[in-house]
Amino acid sequence: MPSQAPLAKPAASAAMAATTDVSPDGQPFVAPQRKTKPLPEWVHPMPEGAVTSCYGQRWGRMHAGVDLAAPSGTPIVAAGAGVVVSAGPADGYGLAVLIDHGNGYLTHYGHMSAITAVAGQTVEAGVEIGREGSTGHSTGPHLHFEVHQGTYQNPIEPTRWMHDHGVDIAGCGLQPS
Repeated sequence: MPSQAPLAKPAASAAMAATTDVSPDGQPFVAPQRKTKPLPEWVHPMPEGAVTSCYGQRWGRMHAGVDLAAPSGTPIVAAGAGVVVSAGPADGYGLAVLIDHGNGYLTHYGHMSAITAVAGQTVEAGVEIGREGSTGHSTGPHLHFEVHQGTYQNPIEPTRWMHDHGVDIAGCGLQPS
């Protein structure tokens, strides 16, 4: 009886070869693929904070943001991914951070007790950028949070804008942005 050549095993596809190993018993083993949770696009800058003042006229002047109060030192995070434009003293805002999100919008965070971000730094949504405080023209510990369209000094209503981007900051009526 002529000897038969062993049967050839089918070739594994390139994709399978990259994720397939052989177990100790010689059977193919496909390693489980890790699923990474995507980073959120937008987050609440200080979810522990309670709204104490909304966007609009206040004391005869325009209040260009929303104030969120929490215990002094509460972490403040970047509301979205972007580049820190400035981090330091800002007229009236005390210690403040300005982030350019590269989509035509900037976010501004004022009255911080400490800044943990630096100008030029790239940040992701949810990364700590500072701590809540009462620096600058402030009546007590809080975060003053603003959203600007196009350029700094062009504020829009922040709670509506955040709501339209999937984040609710409860406590202010949603005004048109």
